[in-house]
Amino acid sequence: MSEIIDLLDDKLKQYNLTFTKKPILIGGMAMEYYGMRKSGKDIDLVICNEDYQLLANTMPEKRKDIYGDLGVVIGPFEIWRSIALLDYNFYKKDAIDVEFAFVVSFR
Repeated sequence: MSEIIDLLDDKLKQYNLTFTKKPILIGGMAMEYYGMRKSGKDIDLVICNEDYQLLANTMPEKRKDIYGDLGVVIGPFEIWRSIALLDYNFYKKDAIDVEFAFVVSFR
């Protein structure tokens, strides 16, 4: 568990990514955190709309829109405002607080 969190922390620092609200780790790395399977090479995060707007305006060439789910791709990160049109507040419910981020709950 802690190896995943350490890796996330290192990558966030490497890419100088900071947010006004803690990002929520989802996808393969969250699954590895819970011991469900190994993660792939990308790191999926959900962030609040305000943080998304800042990133999208700063890096418009990195924006992504998949059926209304808006995101920004930076290095190994896929950073989303929503997944399946469900936003930050939805994924934060019951998420595990790991100091600088949350890990989505699979309950």
